[in-house]
Amino acid sequence: MKMNDQPGNIVTQFFAWLAAIAAGLGLTTQDVVYMIFGLIGVVISLASYVNGRIDARRRRKEDEKRTSMIREYLEEESDKPSSERPAVVSVVADALKETGE
Repeated sequence: MKMNDQPGNIVTQFFAWLAAIAAGLGLTTQDVVYMIFGLIGVVISLASYVNGRIDARRRRKEDEKRTSMIREYLEEESDKPSSERPAVVSVVADALKETGE
């Protein structure tokens, strides 16, 4: 029976390649692992930033849409006589007329 008769698995092969690459670069395996995890952190940070910008843009579009819908409603209601429109709409419509909107 020979020594080291066990077949290598994928984990062993991965770390062997990692050590070979590190040696080829003139670095320690530990340094290469730190660089890999640092790169993973940068990727996660960039993904988080981009996702936040996409969410902010979507919220802004929804706010613009909501504002335009309210403005259209108030313009329609302000054209009606005061007796036919709700009291809250009357107050807002009068305030809009005073501001010149």
